[in-house]
Amino acid sequence: MKLRVGRVGAGATALAAAATLMVSAGSASATTDPGTTWDHTYEASGVRVYVKEYGDVVSVCDTKANGHSAVVQVRDLDWPYNYEMTAGGGVGSCKSHRASDGAKYNLREGRGIDLYFDGDGGVLSGEGYFVNDH
Repeated sequence: MKLRVGRVGAGATALAAAATLMVSAGSASATTDPGTTWDHTYEASGVRVYVKEYGDVVSVCDTKANGHSAVVQVRDLDWPYNYEMTAGGGVGSCKSHRASDGAKYNLREGRGIDLYFDGDGGVLSGEGYFVNDH
Protein backbone atom coordinates (compact mmCIF):
# COMPACT_ATOMS: atom_id res chain seq x y z
CA MET A 1 0.00 0.00 0.00
CA LYS A 2 1.42 3.36 -1.01
CA LEU A 3 0.85 6.39 1.18
CA ARG A 4 0.70 9.51 -0.92
CA VAL A 5 1.38 12.80 0.78
CA GLY A 6 -0.09 15.65 -1.21
CA ARG A 7 0.79 19.29 -1.20
CA VAL A 8 0.96 20.74 2.27
CA GLY A 9 0.62 24.45 2.92
CA ALA A 10 3.00 26.38 5.12
CA GLY A 11 0.38 26.49 7.89
CA ALA A 12 0.33 22.71 8.22
CA THR A 13 3.85 22.34 9.59
CA ALA A 14 3.13 20.39 12.76
CA LEU A 15 3.08 16.93 11.14
CA ALA A 16 4.18 14.21 13.50
CA ALA A 17 6.07 16.51 15.85
CA ALA A 18 6.66 13.75 18.36
CA ALA A 19 8.21 11.50 15.70
CA THR A 20 10.63 13.96 14.19
CA LEU A 21 13.79 12.44 15.61
CA MET A 22 13.11 8.74 15.35
CA VAL A 23 11.26 6.61 12.84
CA SER A 24 10.48 3.04 13.84
CA ALA A 25 10.66 0.32 11.22
CA GLY A 26 10.29 -3.06 12.86
CA SER A 27 13.24 -3.64 15.12
CA ALA A 28 15.41 -1.07 13.32
CA SER A 29 15.11 2.68 13.49
CA ALA A 30 16.14 5.63 11.38
CA THR A 31 17.45 8.69 13.12
CA THR A 32 18.33 12.06 11.71
CA ASP A 33 20.25 15.05 13.09
CA PRO A 34 19.61 14.70 16.84
CA GLY A 35 18.50 17.92 18.48
CA THR A 36 17.01 19.35 15.28
CA THR A 37 13.46 20.65 15.45
CA TRP A 38 11.89 19.91 12.07
CA ASP A 39 9.42 22.28 10.40
CA HIS A 40 7.96 19.65 8.06
CA THR A 41 7.81 15.85 7.92
CA TYR A 42 6.57 13.87 4.91
CA GLU A 43 6.35 10.14 4.30
CA ALA A 44 5.46 7.41 1.86
CA SER A 45 6.06 3.66 2.02
CA GLY A 46 9.70 3.07 2.98
CA VAL A 47 10.72 6.73 3.24
CA ARG A 48 10.45 9.71 5.56
CA VAL A 49 11.65 13.22 4.64
CA TYR A 50 12.40 15.95 7.18
CA VAL A 51 12.76 19.69 6.49
CA LYS A 52 14.11 22.53 8.62
CA GLU A 53 13.66 25.80 6.77
CA TYR A 54 16.31 27.77 8.66
CA GLY A 55 19.55 26.55 7.13
CA ASP A 56 17.67 24.70 4.36
CA VAL A 57 18.22 21.31 6.01
CA VAL A 58 16.61 18.35 4.22
CA SER A 59 17.01 14.76 5.44
CA VAL A 60 15.77 11.52 3.90
CA CYS A 61 15.54 8.25 5.84
CA ASP A 62 14.96 4.66 4.77
CA THR A 63 12.18 3.23 6.97
CA LYS A 64 11.49 -0.19 5.43
CA ALA A 65 13.58 -3.34 5.04
CA ASN A 66 12.58 -3.92 1.43
CA GLY A 67 15.87 -3.93 -0.46
CA HIS A 68 15.30 -0.43 -1.87
CA SER A 69 16.97 2.83 -0.91
CA ALA A 70 15.02 5.92 0.12
CA VAL A 71 15.41 8.84 -2.29
CA VAL A 72 14.24 12.46 -2.40
CA GLN A 73 14.43 15.11 -5.11
CA VAL A 74 14.38 18.74 -3.96
CA ARG A 75 13.24 21.42 -6.40
CA ASP A 76 12.77 25.19 -6.18
CA LEU A 77 13.48 26.82 -9.56
CA ASP A 78 15.88 24.38 -11.16
CA TRP A 79 14.65 21.76 -13.62
CA PRO A 80 14.41 18.88 -13.27
CA TYR A 81 15.51 19.43 -9.64
CA ASN A 82 18.11 21.21 -7.52
CA TYR A 83 19.45 17.99 -6.11
CA GLU A 84 18.66 14.38 -5.35
CA MET A 85 19.90 12.40 -2.39
CA THR A 86 19.67 8.78 -1.39
CA ALA A 87 19.77 7.04 1.98
CA GLY A 88 21.46 3.95 0.59
CA GLY A 89 22.59 2.13 3.71
CA GLY A 90 19.43 0.07 4.18
CA VAL A 91 16.67 0.42 6.72
CA GLY A 92 17.63 2.92 9.41
CA SER A 93 20.00 4.94 7.22
CA CYS A 94 19.58 8.67 6.60
CA LYS A 95 21.22 11.28 4.39
CA SER A 96 21.10 15.07 4.92
CA HIS A 97 22.11 18.25 3.15
CA ARG A 98 21.98 21.88 4.29
CA ALA A 99 22.58 25.28 2.70
CA SER A 100 26.16 25.37 3.98
CA ASP A 101 26.96 22.29 1.84
CA GLY A 102 27.05 24.46 -1.30
CA ALA A 103 25.06 26.63 -3.69
CA LYS A 104 22.67 23.97 -4.99
CA TYR A 105 21.58 23.16 -1.43
CA ASN A 106 20.85 26.82 -0.60
CA LEU A 107 17.14 27.04 -1.42
CA ARG A 108 15.65 30.38 -2.40
CA GLU A 109 13.77 32.24 0.32
CA GLY A 110 10.08 32.97 -0.17
CA ARG A 111 9.77 30.26 -2.84
CA GLY A 112 7.65 27.15 -2.93
CA ILE A 113 9.82 24.06 -2.62
CA ASP A 114 8.65 20.75 -4.11
CA LEU A 115 9.80 17.40 -2.75
CA TYR A 116 9.39 14.11 -4.61
CA PHE A 117 10.38 10.93 -2.78
CA ASP A 118 10.17 7.14 -2.75
CA GLY A 119 11.29 4.20 -0.63
CA ASP A 120 9.96 1.24 -2.61
CA GLY A 121 12.19 1.37 -5.68
CA GLY A 122 9.47 2.58 -8.00
CA VAL A 123 8.36 5.92 -9.28
CA LEU A 124 8.57 8.86 -6.90
CA SER A 125 5.31 8.09 -5.10
CA GLY A 126 5.40 10.76 -2.39
CA GLU A 127 5.10 14.51 -2.78
CA GLY A 128 5.58 17.38 -0.37
CA TYR A 129 5.48 21.14 -0.66
CA PHE A 130 6.45 24.00 1.62
CA VAL A 131 7.21 27.72 1.32
CA ASN A 132 10.80 28.40 2.34
CA ASP A 133 10.09 31.47 4.44
CA HIS A 134 12.79 31.17 7.16
